[in-house]
Amino acid sequence: MLARRVLVYLLLFLSIVELIGVLSGNVDFAIVASRVGESVFYMVLGVLTYCIFSGDIGLFLIGGLSLTASLDVLLKTVLNMPRPPASEWLVEADGPGFPSGHAAMSFSFALLAAYVARDKLLGLALLIHSLAVSNSRLVLHVHYPVDVIGGAIIGVVTALSSVYLYIRVSDPPRYLITVSIPSMLMSSIASYKMPEYKDSHLLLGLTIGILLAGAYMVRHRGDYLYRKENIYRITTLIISFAGLLLTLILESTDYFPLILLSGLLFSLVVLLSRPIASIIVKKKVAPGAGFEPAHPSTGQ
Repeated sequence: MLARRVLVYLLLFLSIVELIGVLSGNVDFAIVASRVGESVFYMVLGVLTYCIFSGDIGLFLIGGLSLTASLDVLLKTVLNMPRPPASEWLVEADGPGFPSGHAAMSFSFALLAAYVARDKLLGLALLIHSLAVSNSRLVLHVHYPVDVIGGAIIGVVTALSSVYLYIRVSDPPRYLITVSIPSMLMSSIASYKMPEYKDSHLLLGLTIGILLAGAYMVRHRGDYLYRKENIYRITTLIISFAGLLLTLILESTDYFPLILLSGLLFSLVVLLSRPIASIIVKKKVAPGAGFEPAHPSTGQ
């Protein structure tokens, strides 16, 4: 418990320094904040949570983040709003301007993580970090203020929607299916509207894989979401890492079907790593306490 509090206070301190640096207009701070604010960073945190900490919390984070990313790419491709002139950019940027994916994903992760952690101080630290990430995109001249504000609103709305759905469904695999269906539909529209936008194809593959993995988990119940033995965690990580390597190879091409396939394989391998590891590590354990969402009527 003491170590956790120290880490939270350290995170709070670093996030304050990050925000001050970005607001001061320091380009180096802005670049670091922008790099940390990439969508892949938050998704990796969700995957690591799923693999080594808690399967149900991991599903909650991955599902919520995929919903946020899908709405982000849908609005980008449908609205197709411009960024500031490329001659002003201080870092490379890709895709339309509105909304800011950095702002959307950072705010979404902040709320989702604060909810599962039940820690107001952690929530404050992540909120400050989100402000730093969002403002870094303005300092680097790759977004207009409306892009960042819109992204922040999207992140908050999708995170709150994810919390609401998790409470209503009260079952991690079914929740995963519930959020993956609209995510898949939105990313499908984005992929159709702007076929040259690589992120939409990658996200479409991810959401299809999430839907298939959720369907498997609903049909094949087990204790795999709650197992915490070290050998089990290591096995899960190895399986997920193998999926990541395969994904990076396929994604490196400019052939859109392979990009879609890379996203599909990644989400399938990661989410099914726990069931697969449960087969490899055959020892059975009783399900742990897991993540119990607050009941809407009691607030507990």
